[in-house]
Amino acid sequence: MPSNLDDRLEKLEIDLSHANHTIDELNTVVIDQGREIERLKRLIASMTDQVEELMESLPGHQVDKPPHY
Repeated sequence: MPSNLDDRLEKLEIDLSHANHTIDELNTVVIDQGREIERLKRLIASMTDQVEELMESLPGHQVDKPPHY
C-alpha cells in the first residue's frame, strides 16, 4: 500500500480513470443493446403481422383474436 499522500492520491486518480473508462464502455454496450432490442421488437411485430395476414388468407380459416386485443 502506498506510504505517502502523493502516492495514495495518484493511485486514487488511476483507479478513478479506470472506473470512468469502464463506465463509458458499459454505457456504450447498454445503448447498443437498447437499439438491438428495439430493432428486434420491430422485426417481431412485422413477422407477427405477416403470419396473421397469411393465416387470414387461408381458405376456411378464420382468425379469432382473444378478447384482450
